[in-house]
Amino acid sequence: MLLGITGGIATGKSTLTRLLAKAHSFTVFDADACVHEMLRTDREVLAKIYGEFSLPRTGGLLPLDRAELRRLIFSDSSARHRLEAIIHPVVRQRWMALRAECLDLGRDFLADIPLLLETGAAPEFDALVVVAAAPRTQRARLAARGLEAAMVEAMLASQWPIGQKIVEADHVIWNDGSLAGLERQASLLLEYLFSRAA
Repeated sequence: MLLGITGGIATGKSTLTRLLAKAHSFTVFDADACVHEMLRTDREVLAKIYGEFSLPRTGGLLPLDRAELRRLIFSDSSARHRLEAIIHPVVRQRWMALRAECLDLGRDFLADIPLLLETGAAPEFDALVVVAAAPRTQRARLAARGLEAAMVEAMLASQWPIGQKIVEADHVIWNDGSLAGLERQASLLLEYLFSRAA
């Protein structure tokens, strides 16, 4: 089973991924964690970012001012596309390698990739799950993270509308409610997926 998880920002993709991984022995790839690691440790990627953007440096490549980078890319769509051109090929290479390893070893693979649809990766998976929530819920969750309203709107605008993602989905998990409700949906999803695979 090759399962892709995507959705809008602050819809609960990571929480659903954790629930699925706890309930079943998936090999998991987390694209956000991969990017965070790259921005902390990958000197080749960091050198390309500093070559592309004017960012403050305290000496050497580290640490990267991620808050300033976020402000820059969400205030300028061309800057965001330039950053994605640096990061996305590396992320894709890593999850594709792990996917290939899982195929070779007969393991079930689960990838949490926020821009899975935007990057055209859907055909690489047996099933695509979109985690969705109402825009007001997304805004409330992002505000609770301490983000300003203008940044919240810019982040929401940078992704496909959630309705467009839902149209592309094989399965939709609606996550406007409680954690218990999400757990129940995760359980039903696994039951359905593996009953069909049997």
